[in-house]
Amino acid sequence: MKSNSPSPETSFDLIAVGLNAVDVLVRLPSEIKHDDKQFVDDLMIQGGAPVGSGSAGVARMGYRTAFVSRLGDNTLSAICLEEYRTSGVSADLVVRDERSRPAIALVEIDPETSARTVFIQMDNYGYVKPEDVPASEIAAAKVLLVDSYDLDATEAALNAAQGTPCRTVLDFEAGDKERMTRLLALGTDAILPLASARHLTGRDAPEEAVKALAEMTEGQVIATDGINGSWAWDRASESIRTQAVFPVPAMDSTGCGDAYHAGYIIGLLEGWDLQLRMEMGSLLASRVASQVGGRTALPFRKEADSLLRPDVSDKLQSHLKALAER
Repeated sequence: MKSNSPSPETSFDLIAVGLNAVDVLVRLPSEIKHDDKQFVDDLMIQGGAPVGSGSAGVARMGYRTAFVSRLGDNTLSAICLEEYRTSGVSADLVVRDERSRPAIALVEIDPETSARTVFIQMDNYGYVKPEDVPASEIAAAKVLLVDSYDLDATEAALNAAQGTPCRTVLDFEAGDKERMTRLLALGTDAILPLASARHLTGRDAPEEAVKALAEMTEGQVIATDGINGSWAWDRASESIRTQAVFPVPAMDSTGCGDAYHAGYIIGLLEGWDLQLRMEMGSLLASRVASQVGGRTALPFRKEADSLLRPDVSDKLQSHLKALAER
């Protein structure tokens, strides 16, 4: 049974459709004593998954955001709903199904490199069915964010946005190559990890991979590669644009890509140009890497000016100050 849908006059800035998860994160001690008990400094439970954390990043900056998911009457579902609430993500489009629960991910963080290893368990996962996808709400939204974990729901959502002003942001990490390629053409903005861009195009160099992606869709394409930055094909100038990362003392790489999507979407909603959207994505990703957990460091709008730092462009600094003052 679906929850009540919003009225047209309360349409969303962003609707997210994709994997829904609860993360259990632990930053491992420098020495692990096996078959023993150890105290650790960083261990937490919070909401996770790519579009889950991406939508949280957008909602915290004050934009009306909803997540389409199936949740039941169980502890993991309750955690998800509470995480939605604390980030400001609406549960209006949640489908209540007592048999369903989100995925659960155990995230082990290397204390030396900050890299994370993720173990995912999806028993009784609440896959969104095509009929669960709120077509009219998507058509009225400003942006749709989807991933490649549940391609039936992703396809239904993308089809709902066709022929409308709704921008469609794709976060495709892995999946069936033929189908992902077909769905890529339905998106207006594809932001893919470089590994995924290489998988879809067969090109190794970032510049070649992103240019080959651009030949597969009329939309904007971007490839990201962690500390190596991001690349985009600028159709207007027919050239590659690049964006470096913002250096931080890294604690955890969980959710950095999700934060990049959030920053990019904020730029879309604000009408910023491509380079500024990429810069905002990189800035939020770097911020997230500074603490354990993919959502821990995501700022709320009143904290937008806390993102200011000397290496941020003058143009973005001006926009961030304006956001904080709203």
